[in-house]
Amino acid sequence: MASLNGRTGTQDIPAWRTVATPILFAVALPVALYYVLRSQGISQWLALTLSAAVPAVRMAVESVTRRRVNSFEAFMIGMMAVRIVSSLLVGSPRVILVKDAGLAAAAGLWILGSLLVAKPFAFQVGQYWHGPTAARTREAAWNVSPALRSGLTRLTVLWGCAQLLDCGAGVLVALLLPVESVPALNRAKGLALLCAVVLITVSYSHRYGRRHALSLFGSPPLITRREG
Repeated sequence: MASLNGRTGTQDIPAWRTVATPILFAVALPVALYYVLRSQGISQWLALTLSAAVPAVRMAVESVTRRRVNSFEAFMIGMMAVRIVSSLLVGSPRVILVKDAGLAAAAGLWILGSLLVAKPFAFQVGQYWHGPTAARTREAAWNVSPALRSGLTRLTVLWGCAQLLDCGAGVLVALLLPVESVPALNRAKGLALLCAVVLITVSYSHRYGRRHALSLFGSPPLITRREG
């Protein structure tokens, strides 16, 4: 029997859909739309601008549907909106592609910047996927477990640095390769890097769980004593 999702009160979303949906809207659809528009004779500039709107529209619709938006979603929607507006003011497709790569740098700096606030990005991601009860349990675990704080801090650094690496590689591709090939190459590069980061995260989480008997992203038991 299907279990219930603590965050929504509905049946759990299959794992494949959780992974496939962001890839579809952030990678596949923008690239497909770009090349479809180009095949219809649309200019590179307009095709890039329109295809860039797909992830922003999807994120905005989800936020309206849930009637709430978390800080990372608000940040990314704002950055995508700035990119689209700035693209309307810039006539060079290559400049648009460089700015597109720059979004990864903005995301990376935002993720790393979360280390300076009370809860890093990796903790916030875990909270997002849990209901109120599990979120409170994780909050309690965070407050008393140095191991949990250390593990999630390391993953936050990993994800932030991966975004900065994505930006650097994306800028080089945008500057050195033919404009027509850049959208597909940059999306493929970003997807490959994302898969690598996910594999590292899963491996690290499993090793962490075996060592500390505590889940980084699951619903850990309430910790009632401080770890030494």
